[in-house]
Amino acid sequence: MWSRFMINVKVSAAVYPTEDPEKVTKAISVLFTGIELQKEPLDAAESEKRVSPAFRLTGEGGLDLLFTLHGLIRREAIIDSIRNKVFSKGLSSEGLLVRFLLNKQAAFVGIPSVPAEEEPLGSIEVVIRTDSPEEMEKLFEWLLPLTEEGVPVVEVEMDYVERG
Repeated sequence: MWSRFMINVKVSAAVYPTEDPEKVTKAISVLFTGIELQKEPLDAAESEKRVSPAFRLTGEGGLDLLFTLHGLIRREAIIDSIRNKVFSKGLSSEGLLVRFLLNKQAAFVGIPSVPAEEEPLGSIEVVIRTDSPEEMEKLFEWLLPLTEEGVPVVEVEMDYVERG
């Protein structure tokens, strides 16, 4: 279910029986500004794993959900690392969707970290859809700009992405 936003951000994480749902909620909320999470049942594929998650927390919105993540990526000086992992693995061939994972434990303490692979108790999944490849490019220019020695060459404001 995708919303009416030009840029749609969907964030979700499976919650396993051994996890505290409040901690998973906090981990997501720390990275995503003002996200409202709903508890959703699992699809059949998820419930067939060896250790099944109990349920999934999901929230979605627009570009504003990424505001905190934007700041944390800069605070941790990991723009290049995140951009390289997201671009190399998560961008769809048509350039309208990017999917990436974030580590739950690192998120809990306010650090965005892209795991090398799916984690045993799952990761936070982020899916961003845009209406055009140009919109996706603007999103990346804002969220994960090109850098020199780790410092953004040009920092654009959020309204640059929203203007379309």
